[in-house]
Amino acid sequence: MAGSSIRTDFVSMVAEEVSSGIDRALQYWLGRIELEVVDRSLTTDERIDAIEQILTEYKIRSGKAEFGCASA
Repeated sequence: MAGSSIRTDFVSMVAEEVSSGIDRALQYWLGRIELEVVDRSLTTDERIDAIEQILTEYKIRSGKAEFGCASA
């Protein structure tokens, strides 16, 4: 029984660490996008270009050429 408890604790610890890493990554990328959205020194077209550059950078760094379609 002790082995099962230790395994469960380990799995929970790893899951929390993975979740934390995903949260930090989302905060980083969405934070960068948000900065461009609220930058009033940029025109609308410049904001869109800046966001597209961030998305392109993400695709390059993550190795994902395409994003899946979002659904509501």
